[in-house]
Amino acid sequence: MKKTILSVLTVAFLSSFALFGCGDSEIRFGTAAKNSKYDEFAGVMKTNLEREGKYKITIVNSAGSAANVRNLNTGDIQMALAQNDVSSDAYHAVGAFKGGFPLNDFAVVASIYTESCHVVVRADSSIRKMTDLIGKKVSIGELHSGSEQNAKQILDAYAVTGYKVQAYNYNYDDATKNLISGNIDAMFFTGGVRMPVLVQLSKQVPIRLIPVDEKQIKQVMENYKFYTKMVIPAGSYVGQDEPVTTLGIKTLLVASRSMDPEDVEAITENLFKNANSFTPVLPGGDVISVEKAIEGVSIPFHRGAARYYHSKNIKVKTE
Repeated sequence: MKKTILSVLTVAFLSSFALFGCGDSEIRFGTAAKNSKYDEFAGVMKTNLEREGKYKITIVNSAGSAANVRNLNTGDIQMALAQNDVSSDAYHAVGAFKGGFPLNDFAVVASIYTESCHVVVRADSSIRKMTDLIGKKVSIGELHSGSEQNAKQILDAYAVTGYKVQAYNYNYDDATKNLISGNIDAMFFTGGVRMPVLVQLSKQVPIRLIPVDEKQIKQVMENYKFYTKMVIPAGSYVGQDEPVTTLGIKTLLVASRSMDPEDVEAITENLFKNANSFTPVLPGGDVISVEKAIEGVSIPFHRGAARYYHSKNIKVKTE
């Protein structure tokens, strides 16, 4: 019996060894839906880290930012991308997380790029401004996503709340399918400019982006400190001939506090060493750099990331 148990344990060990390789550590990485900027970014990061032979990255698709910070706190994932506003609200148990326990078992590795709030309709739609959404069927983003939170805050600035719209919590794929079929009139997406899902949509059916007006941009920025004014450049999507003003928000790379600081330091170093490899998946004009990586961050950095920044004579806040 003892020999049998020993044999089983030996096989299990060797199987694990074969799966992960010598010294490999599995990291479950939370993103968003497939064909999202989060998914693209994680794919590049996975390639860069696995090339070094120490880590095995498993990409975990989710509803997005809010789902990711929850999954970090339950231990289902170890790293993720999440919007700055959602991360801060979860960390301090305010906003959409008010009334619950603070979800603060994670910390920042780097600020990555700025996402833009997209409001999309078919080009043959009569909707040309935000107030035209009154009485319409609108996908405000998947439940517990950053898109949902941003959509509610923007609509609130226009007093288009409650039953003034028929709101649906569709994910990226379902929202685009329902827009194409005419089952919904508009959809909110927050993501990096040239989002793959919207690029593909614009090739399938003519679309139009609805701008956020200057008055509401100012109001939202006054009410929520994480936002910035953004312009989606002309030509970002097929048929988009003019620039579109909107709101933007930073994307953070975050990690569980339980991750070994040495691992997080090594991953941070890998991120900046391979900064140029992310250029094809970043919104136009955005770059990854040590200086930009600490901009606009309102929650503490991971101790491992802090070690890397300190080696570059940059001090960041940790707990």
